[in-house]
Amino acid sequence: MKFVLLLLLSTLLSTDISRADDMRIATVDVSKIFDNWNFSIKSKEKLQKLEEFIEKENNDRRAVIQRLQMMRGRTSEKFKLNAAAMSAEEKSKMNDEYLSMGLELKTLERDRRDFLEKEKRRVFKEQASVARSILDRINEAIQAYALEKKYQMVIEMGGLSTRSVPLFLHLDGAVDISDEIISRLNEKGSH
Repeated sequence: MKFVLLLLLSTLLSTDISRADDMRIATVDVSKIFDNWNFSIKSKEKLQKLEEFIEKENNDRRAVIQRLQMMRGRTSEKFKLNAAAMSAEEKSKMNDEYLSMGLELKTLERDRRDFLEKEKRRVFKEQASVARSILDRINEAIQAYALEKKYQMVIEMGGLSTRSVPLFLHLDGAVDISDEIISRLNEKGSH
């Protein structure tokens, strides 16, 4: 009886192994596709331009703040140099100007920081949304290609384990379809 069970088990295992040998397996590097798909490249460039605009706007706001700080510093120096010859009314007026510039500086700096934080959040959300959309479209293209070419399994080869070691080091007979996916996506002119 044990012999029959052992024979039956070995037959089942060998059948599964022979089916595994007949499997069509493909590999794909999603990060390579992401980096080489024209739509993805254009999307990254668009986001880069947005980041550059935000940086320029932030630098322009800083420049205004720095000019006002310099004016305030000159007002302080002018006061120190001329205080002895100034009337009480002139001193009061200059002091009011100095204090007013200080309040304006605080407001401008707060506005600059608020602008920068808001825009950084917006860029982050936009990057996440664009990346998700691109990855979804890449996955759809991979699935369509795999079905068309009758691959039973497509394995992402760009991933690393938690120890930064590739998840798959060798897959005998697997075909890398990354370039075909890139070509198809670029041919479609997908937007």
